Amino acid sequence: MANTKSSGTSKRKSATDAHPKSLVIVESPSKAKTISKYLGPGFKVLASVGHIRDLPKRLGVDIEGGFKEEYEIPSSKTKVVAELKAAVKNATELILATDPDREGEAISWHIVEATKPPKGIAVKRVRFNEITSAGVAKAMADPTDIDMNLVDAQRARRVLDRLVGYKVSQVLWDKVRRGLSAGRVQSVAVRLIADREKEIQAFKPIEYWALKGLFNAKTPPAFWMKLVKLGGAALQLGNKETRRRIENESQAKYLVEHLERASWSVTSLETKEKQRNPPAPFTTARLQQEAATKLKFSVSKTMQTAQRLYEGIDFGKGLMGLITYMRTDSPRLAPEAVASIRDYIGVQFGKDYLPDKPRIYKGKARAQDAHEAIRPTDISITPESLRGHLDGDQLRLYSLIWRAAVACQMEAARLDETVAGAKATLPNGEEALFEAKGEIEKFPGWLAVYRSGGESSKAEDSDGNQPGESEDDEHVGLPPLAVGTPLTLKKLESAQQFTTPPPRYSEASLVKKLEDDGIGRPSTYASIIATIQNRDYVKKHEGRFKPTELGMVVTDLLIQGFCDLMDPKYTSGMETKLDSIEEGELTFLKAMRDFYGPFEQSLKKASEGMANIKIGIPTEQICPKCGSPLLKRIGKNGLFFGCSKYPDCDHTQDIEQIDEPEDAPECPNCGATPMALRKGRFGPFWACPRYPECKGIVKADPKGIPVPPDVPTDEKCHVCGKRFVKRHGRYGEFICCEDYPKCKTVKKETLGVPCPKCGGDLSPRKSRFGSVFYGCTRYPKCDFSSRNKPVPKKCPKCGSPYLLEAVRKPRGKDPVTVLLCPVEGCGFEEITG
Repeated sequence: MANTKSSGTSKRKSATDAHPKSLVIVESPSKAKTISKYLGPGFKVLASVGHIRDLPKRLGVDIEGGFKEEYEIPSSKTKVVAELKAAVKNATELILATDPDREGEAISWHIVEATKPPKGIAVKRVRFNEITSAGVAKAMADPTDIDMNLVDAQRARRVLDRLVGYKVSQVLWDKVRRGLSAGRVQSVAVRLIADREKEIQAFKPIEYWALKGLFNAKTPPAFWMKLVKLGGAALQLGNKETRRRIENESQAKYLVEHLERASWSVTSLETKEKQRNPPAPFTTARLQQEAATKLKFSVSKTMQTAQRLYEGIDFGKGLMGLITYMRTDSPRLAPEAVASIRDYIGVQFGKDYLPDKPRIYKGKARAQDAHEAIRPTDISITPESLRGHLDGDQLRLYSLIWRAAVACQMEAARLDETVAGAKATLPNGEEALFEAKGEIEKFPGWLAVYRSGGESSKAEDSDGNQPGESEDDEHVGLPPLAVGTPLTLKKLESAQQFTTPPPRYSEASLVKKLEDDGIGRPSTYASIIATIQNRDYVKKHEGRFKPTELGMVVTDLLIQGFCDLMDPKYTSGMETKLDSIEEGELTFLKAMRDFYGPFEQSLKKASEGMANIKIGIPTEQICPKCGSPLLKRIGKNGLFFGCSKYPDCDHTQDIEQIDEPEDAPECPNCGATPMALRKGRFGPFWACPRYPECKGIVKADPKGIPVPPDVPTDEKCHVCGKRFVKRHGRYGEFICCEDYPKCKTVKKETLGVPCPKCGGDLSPRKSRFGSVFYGCTRYPKCDFSSRNKPVPKKCPKCGSPYLLEAVRKPRGKDPVTVLLCPVEGCGFEEITG
């Protein structure tokens, strides 16, 4: 979005900047903007825009010289570093206010190393747990030095990741294919997904039958009871193995036949009070899991949205951070936060909802406890008060965080659970026990605030199960009952069922597994999940991770060559060592030496003994053409089975079969049907079943669905003279020369709005994640872009030559289209639909 400022404003700003100031450096521009508001005119706030130094594309680690890193400034950051250097020279003091974690500490260290402040300038480190007026003032009043233990821990993580990634990837290049990558954490994450897939493939379902009866008592309602025991032994009613199981239909029919003739009454009745305590406030990992299951957010979307809430949003009171720092392993809350939450509960809900003492939550052993749990910075800012000020995703995530923070200090919910039993004796003397469970809420407690948000009622657990789907927690509405109450059996049903394989990992359950096993850090999970998908090691199938054949092969090879590195316990142990560096219990150099000795031996063994898929890995498959064994090999189009007698026999076949859509197209050349779905160099396509006699093809999208044929237009290509056609590509419809890709002319749709930066044309584009944005056609020479659509309409307030079209989605209301002025400070807004 372009910013327009008057020349008078620019002169005043230059004059102000001429006086020496305290220089505050943060990571992001939006955070800088929020903090400048609180610090006032005596401070200049600049952003490093993330990391300013990193390891080069080569190894960049001097192993013989004590694992010293060779950092360099990327070309994209040279301008930023130059600005920071100039600002440091003119500053009275340098205040480093990067994020309060290992990575933020390392960025502060890199800033000092790159800018080299003059000796007379004091260098201070401040850490903002929350970006509010009070939070900033508190941090500024208590500056410290850069914590070199934290820096060394982050350096160690970066060097470990580089050594593993660089060295192991080289082995994969030699044995599999150039361009593949391995990672200290990402490869273990892929292994978890691959191991789960092997469990699913090896799973053998077990048949069992379940019986349930619909009973009437003296008063309604009728209620269902399940057969849970036979002869005193619990029956199998799910995956959990028990001593007894109804194995087949004949056993089920025998039971139905005799139980239908039995007389029934309530033989047992037990009511007990259950308490359901509130969950702890959010750590990073739990926020990622809850947002995935309740809001259907990806891990990356959760972290991006949380970052925005932390850095500051203007909701009518100026810019202000709405939540505390979102990268934390600790569920504890600051005493002042607990006090304010308890005050809020007492006023809004009453003393019955307030425990006598504050609830105290403790993290896991060796959890990073530097920051408190994720909570609102001001509990009085309710989600309802932010409607219309936050976008839909921000409001939903803030609501989740706010309700968790309030609920964690409320009284437990109290429920009465009643378990009713009814027995009958079979001809063989065995007793059949039916049971029903009913639940009545006596006091809602913390559920009062959770239910008001509507999240818990539709929540799933991390394995994707809806409430009530588990084997033991099915509750029904029960009428008034007592022991001896006669019952009438209205209906008895039997159902064949099978045990089910373990579910594939969703983002939520994968995060939970990584956290439980101590693999990586929650702050890195978003990038790990993105990387393993981008590398084509896993794909999402119906919202869950399924390893590709490449992912399975690479994982098996890495386990063969680097069994320690691929062991989740080993990876967890490395995280523990990084924690020890942070706590000053272990030095950077010792940690590196302890790791590299055994790792170097593994590299040598893998180079010599790891299977080479380029040559071919033997399989149990037989060539249908000549009867020889097939080899698993890799080519430019991926993995395939090839005959071991090649070149004498040239038979090949795909390893991964594409799931064909139901409706196969008809050959456009000869009319033959159904066409066969094939996988080629550019992805799936449909081929004529009469190939090679007929070479008709139909293009397909990545899922194998046929795409419409090209539609000719009246325009001609200005390069080759052929016609333009409308064509469907991987990112949707576009207009190009009919000879594309030989002639690479593509017609870009323009908006009729000049680029505010260079005067060129603006056109809609798609990011690699599929979202639409608007950018300059002169990219990369001009980098103007906007998420909202520029419209050729003049701003009536400030005269801006264009406005931005945006869609707002108020919760519970229809979307609203608005026109906004792009000029900062103008504030013009017009609702158009």
